[in-house]
Amino acid sequence: MQNQKIMFVERQQARLVPEMVSVQPTPTQVVGKTLVSVVSSGSETGGYMDFFGGGQFPCPTGYAGVLEVIAVGNEVRGITPGDRVFAQSNHQLISVMDQSDVIRVPNDMKSEHAVLCRFPAISMTTMIHTQIRPTEPVLVTGLGAVGLVCAQMMRHCGYDVCGVDPSPVRRGMAERCGIRHTCASLEDLGELKGRFGLAMECSGVDQAMIDAANYVRKGGELSIVGVPWRRSSDTYAHTLFETIFMNYVKIYSGWEWSLPLHSADFFPNSNFHSFATAMEWIRQGSIQVEGTFELFDPANCSDIYRTIANGKLETVFAIFDWRKYV
Repeated sequence: MQNQKIMFVERQQARLVPEMVSVQPTPTQVVGKTLVSVVSSGSETGGYMDFFGGGQFPCPTGYAGVLEVIAVGNEVRGITPGDRVFAQSNHQLISVMDQSDVIRVPNDMKSEHAVLCRFPAISMTTMIHTQIRPTEPVLVTGLGAVGLVCAQMMRHCGYDVCGVDPSPVRRGMAERCGIRHTCASLEDLGELKGRFGLAMECSGVDQAMIDAANYVRKGGELSIVGVPWRRSSDTYAHTLFETIFMNYVKIYSGWEWSLPLHSADFFPNSNFHSFATAMEWIRQGSIQVEGTFELFDPANCSDIYRTIANGKLETVFAIFDWRKYV
């Protein structure tokens, strides 16, 4: 079968590439045609820009998609052709996944809403690990793709949330999504400095991490949710160490891969459990996503990645719409 897939063909160059693929599933596999796939403005930009150097090009890319099932193996149960499923698939028209690695999308849910469950699941890892309870306020710095849904998720779970982002567009979007307290900088927090039980740093900017550590209470926590892909300041490490020592701050990684991929006995929390939970919260409206994304033709992938890398994307989420290719 003819497939189409987005490839990083070289540094800062993306292209939609044709290929032939087999669609014969093994007994436990699901074959699907992609309806929509969402772009990661962090991880994929890191690969597109080759921040770490030595990138192996050409290489596939992708973060998550919603697929329409076209074939299943003879041992697959609960999923049939015509169903829609969420998967951590690449940006490609045809994907083959094991049945354990897909989640069925409810019939009454838009595909472009369901695919965004990938993002709340990131910060859900911190919510699972934190010792801070909803009796204390939470600070979220960076209201981009991860931070916007992080703030909504924590609010849904009962926390009093304050979101910080220099962009008035992002702050306005957060407010429309129900985040009552937003500001342009930490300095605007005034007397709230030192009162937050937990700070969730979602921008991936190293200076923002250091600054956020100064705004939690003594014994508070700082979770580094946004990936610090590259150094962006010349601040000395001593500045952070002094804050940690003097204020007893606990700092830890908020990376979602600190959780297992799948749940097990005595270990209910996992990434796929987080995906399913986040999808249901979006379906219920507890996490608002309408108006936060824009749909793009995969054929224009080069322009989209360049726009994201240059910080020019006018919305929070970029979603490739494959439905005209199906």
